[in-house]
Amino acid sequence: MNRILSKVALALSYLFHPVFIPTYAVYLLLNNSAFKVSEKLGFLIYTVVFLNTCLLPLFSTLLMKKFGLVSSMQVNHQGERNMPYMTSIIFFGSTWWLLSKAPLPPIVAQLMLGATTAILFTAIINLKIKISAHMVGIGGLAGAFLMLGFNGLHDYTLWVILSFLLSGIMGWARLQLKAHSPFEIYSGFLLGMMCQIVVDYIG
Repeated sequence: MNRILSKVALALSYLFHPVFIPTYAVYLLLNNSAFKVSEKLGFLIYTVVFLNTCLLPLFSTLLMKKFGLVSSMQVNHQGERNMPYMTSIIFFGSTWWLLSKAPLPPIVAQLMLGATTAILFTAIINLKIKISAHMVGIGGLAGAFLMLGFNGLHDYTLWVILSFLLSGIMGWARLQLKAHSPFEIYSGFLLGMMCQIVVDYIG
């Protein structure tokens, strides 16, 4: 039974890896009645976001693994996370800049700015202690939906509930895999959520 739970936890960790969260979030945002965009523009935005926040970070981590800079693609060791974080900040930051110039609702660029800010703080915190990057990503998603609900443009109650439910499931998954302590789980979630809330509030 424990082996089955561990396999489920591992599958969830891959499915909701931090590099996938921006693509999921942007897709959800641009496919609802409040922020509908043309199919052509939507495809272009998804491509840019997926390339810059998923494929390029994964490729750079693969190169780091090849040259012995990280021991695995999961980068579970605290000391190995600094370089992947730095490259992710560059990729995410450039994506925010591109989205801020596109004819899109401001919330889309703010979402990416919140993610970039969260990675920056995660990298700084990682110099001293380890926190869960998975939970930072999920926390940012929950924070974005929470702020969308407060803006009153659309009823996001279900999305908020689902994002918090997903956060709980991911917290369980990371604990099940013994990848993090409860403190690392909670602190990661709060960091991601607060970065997104503050960026959206200021913006």
